[in-house]
Amino acid sequence: MFRRLIVGLAAAAVAVTATVASAGPGPGYFASDNVEFVTHVPLNNDSAGARLVGDHFYITSSRGLLIYDVSDPVNPKQLSFLPLFQTPYFAEEDPDTNGSILLVGGLDRYLHVIDVEDKTNPQVIGKLLGADSHTTTCVLNCRWAYNSGGDIIDLRDPTEPKIAGSWSRGSPAGSAHDVTEVAPGIVMTSSSPMLLLDARKDPAKPKLIASVRDLEPRYIHGNHWPRAMKDDFLLVQGETTSGASTCGDEEDGSFMTFDATKWRKTRSFRMIDEMRLGTGLPTDGKMPLGTFCAHWFEVHPSFRNGGLVAMAWYENGSHFLRVSNKGKISHDGYFLPAAGSTSAIYWVTDEIAYTVDYNRGIDILRYTGKP
Repeated sequence: MFRRLIVGLAAAAVAVTATVASAGPGPGYFASDNVEFVTHVPLNNDSAGARLVGDHFYITSSRGLLIYDVSDPVNPKQLSFLPLFQTPYFAEEDPDTNGSILLVGGLDRYLHVIDVEDKTNPQVIGKLLGADSHTTTCVLNCRWAYNSGGDIIDLRDPTEPKIAGSWSRGSPAGSAHDVTEVAPGIVMTSSSPMLLLDARKDPAKPKLIASVRDLEPRYIHGNHWPRAMKDDFLLVQGETTSGASTCGDEEDGSFMTFDATKWRKTRSFRMIDEMRLGTGLPTDGKMPLGTFCAHWFEVHPSFRNGGLVAMAWYENGSHFLRVSNKGKISHDGYFLPAAGSTSAIYWVTDEIAYTVDYNRGIDILRYTGKP
């Protein structure tokens, strides 16, 4: 009897293992067959966001700024650490830089302008009280900056930053979660409604040239317009606190595609498709319950009127989505780490991606599917 029980349990274990193996499990994670775990970067936990410029990866934690040399993308080397205390757990999640100066807020309510020319020795060279907004974005090669609170910051002398105006004053949107420079001097606000602003002629007084309306009550988190506005699609993502919901309910955050081919004529954008992840099992790349729905995303370097998108999805890890040449969205793969809360994901090469996780720090992944 005992022998038969042991044999039966062993057979059941094999069956369970076989089922999980089809989803590509590993030590401490689940992944689809087209996503490989390469390595974990130690001692970089409590991170929320980063920026890749050339061969350098700039990443924040609640303790400061770290700079990595990623010329060998699977073996990043830390070059420096600049102590700069930020909100515990929720450090600057969208630091921006042109490779010369970098913008980060701090617990002291200052916007810090950091000289990063010498990657081994970053230094704060300018500070602006009251300009510490949730996110701050470089405009026109970091000679200006727009923040999510509506401030326009003059950085032409980075040692003496100053408020030069407001992009939100008198506009239909009072603030935004983020502002994205979609082409040099043209920015799209992640707000409701979303605003397309032309700052090329007068960065202190941008001109409203188009908008994305009828998105209420969605909370718009981020946007990309690939290839500096030359692409047919504007990509938009919403973030929602799920609470007891499933992150698959209609009111929850989704990834959206918009037709960007007629905006000059219509001054607006039409939604084509949207996708919500929903809940499920780790073997499907999903969790039964999540804290938030969707977060930062990035298009693959080969994206051209459709292609691959990588998105961070909090407890649901990282997911790879595919946009067709008609703007339709499908699911392509995933990486779900144990005890993770993934904030952002970045393409370092056409197959290597870095995930930035509030709990884990950096995981390095290799995407082996068709880009």
